[in-house]
Amino acid sequence: MQRLAALSHAAKTQGPGGLRTREFHALQVGLRALADGREEEFDGKRLSYRRHDLSDCAEIKLAVVPETRHNIELGPSHRLIYHEFEPEDGGPPYRQVVVFAHRGGDRPFEEAAARLGRRTGVRLRVVQAAATPQTSAAAPIRQPLPADLRAAFAAAGDMAPARGAVTTQPTGQKRSDAPRRNGPPGRAL
Repeated sequence: MQRLAALSHAAKTQGPGGLRTREFHALQVGLRALADGREEEFDGKRLSYRRHDLSDCAEIKLAVVPETRHNIELGPSHRLIYHEFEPEDGGPPYRQVVVFAHRGGDRPFEEAAARLGRRTGVRLRVVQAAATPQTSAAAPIRQPLPADLRAAFAAAGDMAPARGAVTTQPTGQKRSDAPRRNGPPGRAL
C-alpha cells in the first residue's frame, strides 16, 4: 500500500512525536486489527448510502490527534475504510483497505468513493452478499471474491521460487567487466 510506505518514510524523517509518525502507528494498529479480525475492539460501523453509496464498506475509527470542540472531545480523528471478500480456501475473509484519512470534511468517504469509482447520488444496484455470515455486525457485507483479485491471488500463488532466478555465466566464458586475476581491473595483461 502506497500510503503505508509514504507514512513509514515520513515517520522516519519526522521523529517519534510527529503527526506522520502517529498516523503510521495508528494505521499499523488498524491493519493488524483487520488482519486478526478484531475490528469490534474499535469504534466503527458498516457504512451506508449518504452522498455516495459505500454500503459495501465498513470503517474502524483510530485516534491519532486529540480533537475537541467547546471542551467536548470529538473522538477518534481518523478512519480506515475497507471491503471484505469471501475466501475461496475456507480461511479468514480477504480484507481490502480502501482509504485511511482524517475524518475532517468527510475526506475518508470522499476518497473512498473516488477510489471505488462511486458517483455522487448514485446507489449501488445490489450488493451481492456471500453465503458465509459476517464476522461481526460492524464488518462490511462480505462479497464474493472479484475475478480480478482471484486472478491476482492465483498469479501470486503460481510464482516460481526465487532459487535459480539469477544465473551465472557458464564456466569457460570470461566476463569482460570482471577484474583480472593478475592485475587491476581494466588493465590488459
